[in-house]
Amino acid sequence: MYGSPLYSPPRVWTARLYARLRSSIVVRTTLAILLLSTVLGLISAAFVSASVDRREQQRAEVRVQELVATIERTTQIACYLNDRTLAGEIARGLMRNRSVQGVLIASGKTTLFRVGNTTVAGGRINDAEIVRQVHSPFDARDPIGRIFVFVNRAAIHAEARSYSRAATLAMALQVALVAAGAALAVYFFSTRPIRAVSNELHRIRSDSGTRLQAPAGNRHNEIGTLVTDVNALITSLADLLVTERDLRIAHEIGARKMRLIFEKAETGIFVLDTQGMLESWNPAFVRLLRLGPDRLPQAGVTPLQQLLSPQAELIRQLIGQCLASGESYSLDIEMPASEDHRAGWIEVALNPIDSTILQGLMNDITERKQGELSAHELATRDTLTGLLNRRGLEVGLAATLTPRPPESAAELALLQIDLDYFKQVNDSYGHATGDQVLRHVAGVLQRNTRRGDLIARPGGDEFVVALLGIADAAKAEQIAQGIIAEIARPIDIGGQSVCIGASIGIAFTCGQGDSPEAVMRRADAAMYRAKRAGRGQVCLAAAATPATASQTSAVA
Repeated sequence: MYGSPLYSPPRVWTARLYARLRSSIVVRTTLAILLLSTVLGLISAAFVSASVDRREQQRAEVRVQELVATIERTTQIACYLNDRTLAGEIARGLMRNRSVQGVLIASGKTTLFRVGNTTVAGGRINDAEIVRQVHSPFDARDPIGRIFVFVNRAAIHAEARSYSRAATLAMALQVALVAAGAALAVYFFSTRPIRAVSNELHRIRSDSGTRLQAPAGNRHNEIGTLVTDVNALITSLADLLVTERDLRIAHEIGARKMRLIFEKAETGIFVLDTQGMLESWNPAFVRLLRLGPDRLPQAGVTPLQQLLSPQAELIRQLIGQCLASGESYSLDIEMPASEDHRAGWIEVALNPIDSTILQGLMNDITERKQGELSAHELATRDTLTGLLNRRGLEVGLAATLTPRPPESAAELALLQIDLDYFKQVNDSYGHATGDQVLRHVAGVLQRNTRRGDLIARPGGDEFVVALLGIADAAKAEQIAQGIIAEIARPIDIGGQSVCIGASIGIAFTCGQGDSPEAVMRRADAAMYRAKRAGRGQVCLAAAATPATASQTSAVA
């Protein structure tokens, strides 16, 4: 039995009943009506029972009183005659009433007749339930005896309870009928239509286009209004679902596009926190920074400063500047050449999103920088010889002689070089030959100077060499004599031998505050003295010669 599928343990049955009660408004409403009716019925029954019981007892006592009153005349005769037989008939007649349990008739002090239970509490006859004085039939003021009637309280109570039970049952039946009628009315006019609407609502789908139908007879009451409101809500929900679906599809398409752009973009895209820690980045970021598998960053762990360690301080300043001002700033960073990559440039731009996040963009600007450098070269280089032109020389000298602390004043020897006999070569052999001679002289100057020295062709057949870090006149003269000697050698150009010479004037810086123009003027003046001395000579600018330098007399 216990293993049978038809058997359910009491606990399971109770749980199912409780679930049914919780899920059914019909059951709960009906039970609530019945329970309320039962409680009210019990209260009413108790009140009615007590009232009927009390009233029946009173009626029983009144009947006994009336019964005693009816036999009063006969009792007078029995007591007057002391007739025991008549007294017995009277007593037995009273005993036929179920409410009487005993009768005692006395004439004076003589008991004429006693029947039934005439025991009196405390042994006193005055404790009888009903005592009636018997007077003489001839003189109403002459008492001749008494009649004692002992009421049967148990019988009276039993009869009262019988009437009470009947009244209670009638009231209970009436309450039950009223409760059943109320439950049926609520069921048919309220809970049943609501349940029908609920069941239909469970089956309906918002995207199917179907709507609820109000139960018959309820289209114009509160249930019909509820159905109308629910249909409006379903329509609104369906519209929202369609809109949400369209937005979700559009968002997914946009997200895929953004992911594709993020993954395939040539621009490096990354996100930083306020400490410079990388939160996210795309593949272009890794490619632009030339990061190998062993150097890939970790989100929230690797700072951008670590990946650009030579410019770490500049990166920190850039982050602080963006956060402090709330504006975008950028920085150009040179990427040195390596075994796998050539030298290049990248631009790092930061844009604050909020107080805690920075969005960064990184672009390869190598071509732009090369273009800028090419434009700079064109602006500062002589196209024929590749040396600095006049502007390039001025920029270089200005950078070298920038004001600095007196103890670190720039040391520089400026050689002003002018070619001798170049005009005759140009006139005799043509400008093409003259250009080859100028390129040859440029090579001589590059071979006789160091990598960091400035070499320029301001124009025509004039050249300038700035020997950086040289303050010794003898050393400067030695370099100048070497230049003159090499330039004086015959130059083979297309099978033709061409000879030229050079005159050089040397000027030194005078310490802090000396300007490029002043040094060049002194060197130019010294060069003209060298030319007047007979060409192929070196002349020092006397005013600029240091105290430790030996003086070389100019040849007049």
